[in-house]
Amino acid sequence: MALDSQAVIFTAQETAINVKPVMSVLQLLLEEQCTVPFIARYRKEVTGGMDETQIRQIQESYENYIEREKRREFILDAIKKMELLTPDLEKKIKAAETINILEDLYAPFKSKKKSKGMMAIEAGLEPLANLLLEMTTPKEDLKKIISEKFLNPEKKIKTAEEAFTGAFDIIIERMAHDTETKEILRKDYWTSALLKSSKRDKAEEEDKDFMKYKDYFEFSQKISELKEAKATHRFLAMRRGMTSKALKVDVEYPEEAATGLLKKQFFNNDKLTFVKELEVAAKKAYINYIHPSLDLEVKSELKKLSDEAAIDVFGINLKNLLLQPYLGPKSVIGVDPGIRTGCKIAIVDNTGKFLGDCVIYPHEPQLKVKESATILSAIIEQFNVHHIAIGNGTFGRETLAFIQENVKAVKDGKVQATMISEAGASVYSASETAKEEFPDKDVTVRGAISIARRFQDPLAELVKIDPKSIGVGQYQHDVNQARLKKSLEGVVESCVNFVGVDLNTASAPLLSYVSGIGPTLAQNVVKFREQTGGFKTRGELLKVPRFSAKVFEQAAGFLRIYKGVEPLDATFIHPERYEMLKSWTQKNGTSLDDLITNKETILKLEKDSAFKNEIGEFTFNDIIKSLRAPSQDPRTEFKSFEYRKDISKITDLKIGEWYPGIVTNITQFGAFVDIGIKENGLLHVSQISDSFVENALTALKVGQELKVQVTEVDFTRGRISLSCKKGAELGAATGSYSGGQKRSNNQSKPQNNFNGPKQPEFKNNAFSALKNFKA
Repeated sequence: MALDSQAVIFTAQETAINVKPVMSVLQLLLEEQCTVPFIARYRKEVTGGMDETQIRQIQESYENYIEREKRREFILDAIKKMELLTPDLEKKIKAAETINILEDLYAPFKSKKKSKGMMAIEAGLEPLANLLLEMTTPKEDLKKIISEKFLNPEKKIKTAEEAFTGAFDIIIERMAHDTETKEILRKDYWTSALLKSSKRDKAEEEDKDFMKYKDYFEFSQKISELKEAKATHRFLAMRRGMTSKALKVDVEYPEEAATGLLKKQFFNNDKLTFVKELEVAAKKAYINYIHPSLDLEVKSELKKLSDEAAIDVFGINLKNLLLQPYLGPKSVIGVDPGIRTGCKIAIVDNTGKFLGDCVIYPHEPQLKVKESATILSAIIEQFNVHHIAIGNGTFGRETLAFIQENVKAVKDGKVQATMISEAGASVYSASETAKEEFPDKDVTVRGAISIARRFQDPLAELVKIDPKSIGVGQYQHDVNQARLKKSLEGVVESCVNFVGVDLNTASAPLLSYVSGIGPTLAQNVVKFREQTGGFKTRGELLKVPRFSAKVFEQAAGFLRIYKGVEPLDATFIHPERYEMLKSWTQKNGTSLDDLITNKETILKLEKDSAFKNEIGEFTFNDIIKSLRAPSQDPRTEFKSFEYRKDISKITDLKIGEWYPGIVTNITQFGAFVDIGIKENGLLHVSQISDSFVENALTALKVGQELKVQVTEVDFTRGRISLSCKKGAELGAATGSYSGGQKRSNNQSKPQNNFNGPKQPEFKNNAFSALKNFKA
């Protein structure tokens, strides 16, 4: 694919990166068909060490430019076919720098149905429109001029009134579609316009849960503030309320300012004969055309900005969740808690292989506590279990307490029991992937298996679940689904390739995210592995059906083989570097095994400046880092965490008490924290620290352990307010909830409130002969 030179220059300007590295990245992406993870890790010499974020920014910027130019060509071609493309219009279209300006220029030609203004132009009334914009002579002269020059019965212009009306139709549409005026107003909307929301009159009938939008029943804020990432969640909340017909949401801008601008642009002379009629025409142009267009545009752009902010937050949370500490190769019992139907138990070995399942009934109504404890103890002994992972759903806390109090190995500290998030486990258990893995198992058993496996290796198991079902986002069903899917798949791909994959144990869903592979090829790899008993070298991948040399180049470095024939296959070092390293070991009288295991040999390589210059500084440093790593997995190892044992439900909480917790989700307005009960508490951004925190993402991450103080509890709505501040203000355990989307205390209300635009009427018409004129 040939690169567009103008697009490259545009991309360099947009990303503030020099043209040469931008060109190099785009060549790798588009001409050499390399993946982002591969470029980021194995082509640092070419890119100058760019990370994945920079590479994706370059990719997105280039694609945006190409899309804009495609739209430009479409518009030019469409207007040409209409035979309406003038040299001046063509020049303006070719000079347009944004999609919005292009759409403004195209707007008059979009409708298949001719507008009143177009029909008036065809009737020959454009010179009359021009005259009305300049006329300073007495009004009585107009009727004679119209009668002599502008009546056209064939075009339904039979009277002076019809000609006058048609001329003003032209003027109104000319004002409405003037790109310069609209661009000035567009910029001012983003600076000074407000977005106002209010409760709809019939909100109760349209949405039974309309009260959840009560913070927006009388709300207004500057658009310039709402477009900031920290405030975009408010627009998504308003939009959800608007969609459910609980809220009415409008953009407000001073009508006088808009009509004043139109007057300045088109008839800035108070001595004009029809100045009053022109002023009313300006109002009509603004209220019927310009404002609705900009209202929709602002809402669309706010939606886009809000989507991007929400998707970015979702991506950051997902990345932290996928890369959270892992247990590693140890056998685990997974527990899907239940009451009447019992707790489903699944056992997996140190490789994640499912070994068996059963059901225990430690809770009411069966209350088989001793029998359930005996079963768990037997499983622990038989399968050498190291950990018990309990889903944090209904009765999760009670199940954890039962195990801690009744299972001897846990009481003695030989086995650890931990409650973990089960978000998405039910989605996985009902998925086609789960059905293929365990066709004869109930969904609850599959859920227990998923809980056990995600405790062993969160990344390996969570890749089987649709990312938006994992529960670390906000408004994930409201944002652009295509962009969300693309972004989250990029996050998963990035995480999988950052960690690397054991080629001989990885599932097909995990392998599918490895650079260059994909779902179909992943299945081929698994089938080949099952048929041959496993891979002994990375090179054997080339024997897998459809595993081409190009795919091997992209994927091999991220696929590890432990205890294989080739020592370097267990590292992140790419096979394309093997020969250089073998040559180095031969020259230095050592071996590859020694290079990996002997610190002195690694140090000798590290001091070899000639080899460093030959291979490149970035690549050399990565090779040394891989050789020095005791474990090739960059994640930290799991450490046990304990909640307070004196709480199991929201009514056990005490205002002012401190509780250990884990961050489960982060939004623009704060973080949600699991403190060991069903309901998560909200740690508002204003309560994260004694010092000012603007963005919760800069201070916290999903999976982080915290100590939080309960400041307020709303038992009715099941809401808990938390604080990390030393001097937090304490509320009451009764009702008011200070979190969510309420305006913070230091947030001032907008100053420039003004009335929305009203429908104008023509008054004091030019003269009695034209008294029926209405624009």
